[in-house]
Amino acid sequence: MLRNYLLIAYRNIVKHKLFTFINIFGLALSMTVCMMVINNTVKDLSYDHFHPHPDRTYRLLTELRNPQGESFRMASSPLPLEQAVAAENSIVTDVARIYPAFKGKATGDDKELYVNGAFTSPAFFRVFGFTLARGNAATALQQPNSVVLSHDMAQRFFGNTNPVGKVLSMGALGSYQVTGVLSPRLNRSHIEFDAFASDAAIAQLEKSKVLKEALQQWNSYMDAYTYVLLQPQVKPAVLEASLAQLARGLYKDPSQGTISFPIQALERITPSWDDTYNNLGSGTTWGKMMAAIGVGLIVLVSACFNYTNLSIARSLTRAREVGIRKVSGATRLQVFGQYILEAVLTSLLALGVAAVLLRLIRQVNLFNHQPDSYPPAVSLWQMGLILLAFSLFTGLLAGSLPAWILSAFNPSQVLKSMPSYRLFGRMNLRKGLIIFQLSLSLLITIALFTMYRQFAFMATADPGFRADNILTIDLQGHPPDLLKQELTALSGVEAVAATSGNFGRFRGSRMALAASRVDKPQQFSYYNADAAFIPMLGLQLAAGENFAPQQQTAQLLLNEAAALALGFKSAQDAVGRMVWLNDSVQAPVRGVLKDFHYENMGVRIAPLVFRSTGEDYSLLNLQVNTGNRAQLMQQVAAAWQKLYPGAPVKATWLKDALYEDQMNWGDISFLGYLAAMTIVIAAMGLLALVIYTNWLRKKEIGVRKVMGADVKSLVLLLSKGFMSLILISGCIALPIGYLASRLFLQNFALRVNFGLGSILACFGLLMAIAMLTIVSQTWRAANANPVESLKND
Repeated sequence: MLRNYLLIAYRNIVKHKLFTFINIFGLALSMTVCMMVINNTVKDLSYDHFHPHPDRTYRLLTELRNPQGESFRMASSPLPLEQAVAAENSIVTDVARIYPAFKGKATGDDKELYVNGAFTSPAFFRVFGFTLARGNAATALQQPNSVVLSHDMAQRFFGNTNPVGKVLSMGALGSYQVTGVLSPRLNRSHIEFDAFASDAAIAQLEKSKVLKEALQQWNSYMDAYTYVLLQPQVKPAVLEASLAQLARGLYKDPSQGTISFPIQALERITPSWDDTYNNLGSGTTWGKMMAAIGVGLIVLVSACFNYTNLSIARSLTRAREVGIRKVSGATRLQVFGQYILEAVLTSLLALGVAAVLLRLIRQVNLFNHQPDSYPPAVSLWQMGLILLAFSLFTGLLAGSLPAWILSAFNPSQVLKSMPSYRLFGRMNLRKGLIIFQLSLSLLITIALFTMYRQFAFMATADPGFRADNILTIDLQGHPPDLLKQELTALSGVEAVAATSGNFGRFRGSRMALAASRVDKPQQFSYYNADAAFIPMLGLQLAAGENFAPQQQTAQLLLNEAAALALGFKSAQDAVGRMVWLNDSVQAPVRGVLKDFHYENMGVRIAPLVFRSTGEDYSLLNLQVNTGNRAQLMQQVAAAWQKLYPGAPVKATWLKDALYEDQMNWGDISFLGYLAAMTIVIAAMGLLALVIYTNWLRKKEIGVRKVMGADVKSLVLLLSKGFMSLILISGCIALPIGYLASRLFLQNFALRVNFGLGSILACFGLLMAIAMLTIVSQTWRAANANPVESLKND
C-alpha cells in the first residue's frame, strides 16, 4: 500500500509542475528562515550545560527598591556578599565571585594587547566546569598576582610555547605570573573573559588607589557577580531565607528604600525569563527566542497557506479520484493518509531546496553574520533528525486541512458532478489565506522601508565632526610613536593623530568624574586622544583650548553635555577648573567642545570626556589629500611591514566604516530577505488562485467572447475580484504598519520623517507586483480561443 501511495504522490507531483514548483519553492523560502531560527535556538539552549552541579549552582542577584516603589533587578551584586554568604558553610559548599575589573592594555612576550579579564578566587574552578589545559586548577589562583589565561589569549601572547611561569604586565594593575591556561572553548557559557586573576590582589590595589574601594562597600552592587554552590541536601528556600535576613540588616530605614538578593538558578541564566540589568555575556532571553520562533512560524504558516490554498483549489480536479478510490473500498483514513504523504514528500523536497538556498546565503554572507569560535551545539546527525522532524511537522501543517476536506468527499456526489465547496460564505478560505499573505507582505515591507530610511538618515546626516579622507590604522597592540613617524613622512599624509577609538557605535570606556571632592562621582564615556585628533576631525571648541602638545600629565576636554552634568554654569566656567578622577587625583579641564553626535544620530548626545595622557592608544588616524587611495594603502602597508614584518596591516577609511556601522546592513538585509520572501510567497499564491479561477471560468469567458466581449473588458472582469483582495489587505496592514513604524521611530532621538506618503509607496509597490501577477494571467485567459473551451458543450 505504501508503494502505491508513493507512486501516486510521485505522479501528481510530476503531472502538475507549476503547482509543484509553487509549493516547493514557497516552502523552501520559508524553511530557510526556520532553519536559521532552529540553528540559533539550538545554540541559545546550549549555554552552561558543562558545569558539574548545575542543579545546585545559583547566581545571587540584587534588587533595589526606592522610596517611590520602583524596583531595579540586576545580575550583579555587592563585593562583600561573597564573604557574608561563605560564612554560612552549613548552607553553601563554595562561593565564587567574579569582579570584572582586570582589564586594560597588557604586555607580555614583547606584545601589547587589550585584555578583558576578571578577578576571582580558587573556588571558581570548583563551582564551574572550566578546566585547565596547563596548570593546576586547585592552586592556580591561590597566590596574589597570579593569572589564568584563556586559550585564545595565551595563543595571541605566547604562541604555541608554554606560558606558565611567564609574566604579564597590566600597567597600573601590576605584573601577574601566568599559572594556568584554560582548555579550548568547546561549550558555551555566559562567563566569557580573556583572563582570570587572583582576587587576593584586590585589597592591595584598592589601598594603592588603583581600584576604587569596593571590597567592603555594600553599595558596589554594579561591580561584581556572586555564585554559590549549595550543600547537597540544602533546599534553595533555605538560602533565600538567609539572604533575606542579611538584606534586612543593610537598610534599617524602609523610607530610604530596600535591598534584597534574589537567587537565579545557573540553568535559568541563559536563556533567561528574568528581566535583569547589568548582565554578563552574550546570551539571550526567552522573550527574544520566542520572538524569533514566532517570526519563523508566521513565515512558515504563510507558505503552508499556499499549499493549503492550492490543494483546496485543485479539489475539483481530484474529486473523481477520491470517488473512485472510495468506491473501490478505500476508507477515509486511507485517503487522508494518501494526501498527507504527498504533503510530507513535498515538504522533504522543499527541505532539500532550502538547504541549498541557506548554503548560498551563508557563502555570500547576506546577513553579515559573524560566526563564533565554538563547535556546533549538536552533532550532524542530531541536527539532521531535528530538521527531519521539522520537515514532517511542515508537511502535516500544510497538508492536514486539504487532506481532511478531500477525504470527506461523498463518492456519489463527486462521480455525478464535481462540487465546489465554499467555506465561510462568500469569503472562502482561499481568499482569506491570500489576504493574510498580502497583509503580512505589506507589513514587513513597511518595516523594511522604515528601518532603511532611518538608518540611511543616521548614516548620511552631519554628525558634527569630519570623517572624509581619514584612514584609520589599527595599532594591534604596538606603541604609536615609531609608526607615527613613518606615516607622517608619506606623501599625501597631512596629519597623524592617535586615539583609543573612533566615533560611531560607542566602544570606549567609562570613567568617574566629580567637580569637587565632596560631590558624588558620575560615570562618563571617554576617549584617549592626542592634540592632533581634535582639529583632524573638525571638532569645534565652545570655550578654552585644545590639548597642549607633548604634555604627559592628564588633561581633559569635555563636551558641553559633560560640563553641564558636572554642574558648571557654562562652558567658559568649566575651563581651567580641576576635576577629580578619584579621591586623590585631579586633572585640569583644558577646554569644552561643542556637542556632536559621537555615537549616531539616533542617540541623544551624552556627556563625553577626552583625556590626553600620552598612552592607551589603539588607533592612528591619517588625514590625507591624495586621490590615489590604492597607492597610499601600498605605502602604508610598506611602512607597517618595515616596523612589524609578518603581521598584515589593518586599515579602514573612517567614513566608510561609519556608514557601514550605522546602516546596520545585517538587520536590513535580513528584513529585506523576509520582505522579498513573503512577497514572492504571496504572489505565487495569488498566481495559483488566478490560474485556477480562470480555469473554472473558462467556459464563461468563451461564451462572453462569442457574445462580443472584448479583451479589455474581460481582463477587467476577471481582475476586479482579486483587486478587492489587495484593497482589503491594504485596509488591514496600512494602519498597523503606520502605528508600528511610529513606535519604532520613537526609539531614536533624531528620526526621519515617515508619514502617510511612505506607507502608501509601500502599498503601491505591493499593488504593482500583485497587478502584474493578476493581469499576466487574466490577459492570457481573455485571449484564449473560445472554440477550445466550448467545443465539448
